[in-house]
Amino acid sequence: MVWNQVLIGRERECAELARALARAKEGRGALVLLAGEAGVGKTRLAEQALAGAALLALRGAASQEATPPYGPVVTALRSYLRAVPGGLADCGPLVNHLALLLPELGPPPDQSDRATLFEAIRDALAVIARRRPSAVFLDDLQWADATTLELLPALASGIEHEPLLLVGAYRSDEIPRGHPLRRLRTDLRRAGRLQEVAVEPLTSEETVDLATHVLGQAPSPALAAALYDRSQGVAFFVEELAAALAASGRLRTGSAGVELADGEDVPIPSTVRDTVLLRAEGLSEPGRRALEIAAVAGLQFDLDLVSELAGGDEGLTEPIERGLVVEIGPGCAAFRHALAREALYGVLPWPRRRALHRQLAAGLEGRGMPAGEVAEHWLAAREVERGRRALLAIAEASCHVHAYRDAARAARRALELWPEGEDEAVRLGVLDQLGQCAELCGEFAEAARVWQEAAAGYHAAGSTRKLAEVQRRLASVYEVQGTGELALVARQAAADAFGASGLPDEAAAERLAMADHLENASRFTAALELAVAARVDALRAGRVDLQAQALALEGEIRVDLGQPDAGLEAIRAGLALALDHDLTGPAAEAYYRLATALYVTSDYPASRDAYLTAVDFCQSRGLAPVAHVCLACLAVVLRQTGEWDRAIQLCRGILAEEEAPAPARAVAAAMVGSIQTLRGERARARGLLLEANAQARQLGIAPLEMDSNWSLAMADELEGAYESAAERCRLVRRRWEQTEDRHFAVPPLVWATTFFAARGAESDIRACAHALAQIAAGTRSPEALAGLAHALGECALLDGDALQAARHFDQALELMNRLDVPFGRAQTLVRAGIALAAAGARDVAVERLIDAYRIARKLGARPLATRAAAEHFWPWYSKAPGLGRRAGG
Repeated sequence: MVWNQVLIGRERECAELARALARAKEGRGALVLLAGEAGVGKTRLAEQALAGAALLALRGAASQEATPPYGPVVTALRSYLRAVPGGLADCGPLVNHLALLLPELGPPPDQSDRATLFEAIRDALAVIARRRPSAVFLDDLQWADATTLELLPALASGIEHEPLLLVGAYRSDEIPRGHPLRRLRTDLRRAGRLQEVAVEPLTSEETVDLATHVLGQAPSPALAAALYDRSQGVAFFVEELAAALAASGRLRTGSAGVELADGEDVPIPSTVRDTVLLRAEGLSEPGRRALEIAAVAGLQFDLDLVSELAGGDEGLTEPIERGLVVEIGPGCAAFRHALAREALYGVLPWPRRRALHRQLAAGLEGRGMPAGEVAEHWLAAREVERGRRALLAIAEASCHVHAYRDAARAARRALELWPEGEDEAVRLGVLDQLGQCAELCGEFAEAARVWQEAAAGYHAAGSTRKLAEVQRRLASVYEVQGTGELALVARQAAADAFGASGLPDEAAAERLAMADHLENASRFTAALELAVAARVDALRAGRVDLQAQALALEGEIRVDLGQPDAGLEAIRAGLALALDHDLTGPAAEAYYRLATALYVTSDYPASRDAYLTAVDFCQSRGLAPVAHVCLACLAVVLRQTGEWDRAIQLCRGILAEEEAPAPARAVAAAMVGSIQTLRGERARARGLLLEANAQARQLGIAPLEMDSNWSLAMADELEGAYESAAERCRLVRRRWEQTEDRHFAVPPLVWATTFFAARGAESDIRACAHALAQIAAGTRSPEALAGLAHALGECALLDGDALQAARHFDQALELMNRLDVPFGRAQTLVRAGIALAAAGARDVAVERLIDAYRIARKLGARPLATRAAAEHFWPWYSKAPGLGRRAGG
């Protein structure tokens, strides 16, 4: 029984799709998802909407058996090429990249990447739509390859100003937890681009209308109730059930309409499967055999291959006449619905299934079909070795088109089928491939597990070179995951293995990476040992670039350790070596390290000039990432020197650059948040500071972690959250105790002593003072000594010795005369004024407070200015000796 398909009901869904199509015609493209259970009518709804929209409609669908990377999109583009030969020839400079997916376009480029291929697909679709407003319908996305689902969010953002609508349909009852479609929906929702039309089952009245269309006349109330009860309004079930009952002779025409032939005693199928099988009853043996082969072949199948295996063309004639199968193109047919194919496949005995899968695999392979179409048949036939080889071919082909998640899936399945102890070298190579694919698609936990397994295998095989390379990759994954200690262990193993392989240059590179990580974590002694060892390795290898990098890093570490003269000399030697040999990257790095070292020595004007030189050098040579890092660090200097507006301007520019590296973005966020907090804008600052703190911990940058915690403590103090502020101050001190830092912890610890003094927290004050004493003893820098003097002043106030406190604060101010640190100076001036007032020197106290107020006002530091003014006008005799009411931050 065959009938014309119609759309019943769906007024709401049609209206939503019509609005999206109308917007697309006006150049406001989008991606719209159709969601509904299997058989509810998503495909028919989409086709009806497209038919009435007067747009160019392109179609593609995923396959339940195996969808190749980009499969649905490639099908849509290929359908356009069939209609308009040569239609993609003028799709812009990236058109040749499409040849990776469409070989008929010519040879692909020698080099490509995932982002470029995504952009080439977007460009092709945009060109098509500009010629004529278009819609692309991608069906059955629940079976789509991972790469297509990753492509769709990129397309959705890229077609917002194009006359193009993407419509994707999927079974909402077939996306379990972890399904890639859930990730697609999440990405779209986060970007504010999730447009989804829920396709609901038919109502009981609509079910009657659909049954009437299939049967040619209205069903009786009893039959209508039975149809709705069984189908629950699922359109495909309604149609199949009505048609099956009619074809099997179980209906008759009665006074109330079409009714069951023998009353209510006639059994009615209760599932879609039973309904489809009922429709297939009565097929001849050739017809049933052909239908079984088609069900094993898949939702869509090659007519010639199925006919050949069925023993002739006549076998498919009956299924086509009954509407179970439809021809969809030259030499190609498909089941009317995937549910029909699933029903027929599900009742086949497994020996019969295996035999047919084996025949189909051999037939497809003999026709030179891609591995993706063959693999599942071999595996279903239990031909494990052939299936494994096909899976490896799929992984290789997927990598070729940058479909890394699909490649990883194929490689993973191949490894699961690997015979114990066989072809170990090949297996390790597949592990390599899987690790790279997992890393490239962001599955870092799996990448780490795979690299660990590969490392164990190469170690057992005695392959030191491969072991070194795998350990290097493992270290990179650990760093992305924020597990710095594991990364250090892996890099050390890599360095040792490279050394054992006679590759001192590679060993030097690993030691430099370790040293840089330890320097960022303020673990300078261990970092210095590695930097020196790297320089020795670089000399042995004759690598001037690595020698220059090692010298510059060694010099920065020596400055960190309180050896400024030797350190600056080493950095300048590394810079000269890089410039003499025209080594752009090492020279940029040396410029950066020189500026940072000058900052650590508290020579802020020289540091500022050095960072500007580094930025100019990097920008003139196209080194944007290093330039961003230098600009972010320059903002740190500008915060110290009071150039806050300029610092914020620089940082906002960095945060607006999507390509800015993570360390630069983290520092920029911290500086904006810190300055906003110093100005009393705590509500705007907190989110930035929390983000910077999390990034600092993940990246292992101890100074930034301490700095952001300090700023958060200031924000807490302004909000009256004193316990939280106190805990953050203690966190700064504890973090410092885990490092060898002699500079970056000074401002946070100084502020903390004043904060704790305002609360009479004696043990905390003395702990901070002790930390500052250790720093000052190790470096003797003016800033550290000034910080210690400030802390001693707080301790003296705590002991009730206001005169001694005033002397300590004045000593701190005298040391600050050599520094350009206006906020720190204003902070100490306030405390000096309080101490002098408590000692009876009111006139001098007022001078100090007025100076503090002026500096704070100039900076825009409203909380500190308010503090200075309040201390000025507060009746001095009412205070407890030495204690202001708040910390002044």
